[in-house]
Amino acid sequence: MANINYVTGAGGFLGSYLTKIKQFENIVAIPHKKISTFKLKSFDKLFFLSSYGNMFFQTNDHKTIQANLLDLIYILEEAVKHKFESFVYMSSSSVKLPVQSMYSRAKKAAEEILLGYMDKYNLPICIVRPTTIYGPGEQPQHLIPTILQSCFKGTEMPFVKEPAHDFVFVEDVVNGIIKLSEQSTKGIIELGTGIETSNQEVLELVQKCTGYKANVRLVESMRPYDNKHWKVNNLEVKKIGLNNYTTLKDGLKITIKDYLTNNAITGIIEQ
Repeated sequence: MANINYVTGAGGFLGSYLTKIKQFENIVAIPHKKISTFKLKSFDKLFFLSSYGNMFFQTNDHKTIQANLLDLIYILEEAVKHKFESFVYMSSSSVKLPVQSMYSRAKKAAEEILLGYMDKYNLPICIVRPTTIYGPGEQPQHLIPTILQSCFKGTEMPFVKEPAHDFVFVEDVVNGIIKLSEQSTKGIIELGTGIETSNQEVLELVQKCTGYKANVRLVESMRPYDNKHWKVNNLEVKKIGLNNYTTLKDGLKITIKDYLTNNAITGIIEQ
């Protein structure tokens, strides 16, 4: 019998996809409220996906530090009691932004702790910095779900045209972290497509795919820490075989179909 594969944040955006992968038959979801007291048994892989503080309304600094740093330290101390194949920590590409938030600082501190454990104990720890993840099940406050709601329901949305992000489809991210874990990859990996798309280009593509126009109210800025250019250098992931990504147009079509189904809306999707 194979050992356990642990997942924190199993009920979240990424975790809900990861736990559906058939090859991980012995998944144990670590309950959010029990992370800081949970006792690990012998395991193969651990995916630390739980997080807090990356949404504009998540302003509790204590929760940000607890979820991204203190819970991680506890799990690390539990993990070093066992010999395992892979420990994957979902960090954030925001750690490289010129303006830092409490969230990005907590992620950066977590990275340093992880690297320290990796070096001291020679552990197969992989720190993943994803870019802007999108897809079915994404938090409704994010850009693409907000545009969809505006297109189909006419909801007014504040909108900044200029920022350009590297949008990566959720299934590509999940497939990526699985591959990284299977290869027992060590160190920091930036995971994205390497392609920037502006908010305005995303808006136009969603409108073209749906056949509806969003109710947009232009504003100068949304977040003080945002950057006009936000992408990663994906050379490292190419070296380990992560080369094929879902195009933004194809990913949006999948996302739109899911949105229409879940909201019982009859819409038009460009083929």
